[in-house]
Amino acid sequence: MLFISHDLAVVSQVAARVAVMYAGSVVELGPRNEIFRSPAHPYTRGLLHSVPDLKTDRTHPLETIEGTVPPLQAMPPGCAFEPRCAFRILECARALPPLVEVAPGHWARCPVVNAK
Repeated sequence: MLFISHDLAVVSQVAARVAVMYAGSVVELGPRNEIFRSPAHPYTRGLLHSVPDLKTDRTHPLETIEGTVPPLQAMPPGCAFEPRCAFRILECARALPPLVEVAPGHWARCPVVNAK
């Protein structure tokens, strides 16, 4: 079954494998536990940090991912997340990075993470 959702809490309970997409491209793919415990792509990390949990200090605003999603008619030639990414390098703007296995069955599309 394919389950599509923006609700990460539901995804964490329903899915065995998770694909995280940004602007129409898969940026991370892997077993649910790997994605939620060891996110490899900066967008996945940003999403997970923006979700409140029981330890979240309610007196402070939630974390956000700076910037906005590029419009479909103006997608950058490289990684669509590159303009918003704190880890971007020059090659991110040039071409879409390939999905690389960062752990068994866990794939990410980030040359900075993949270089480690």
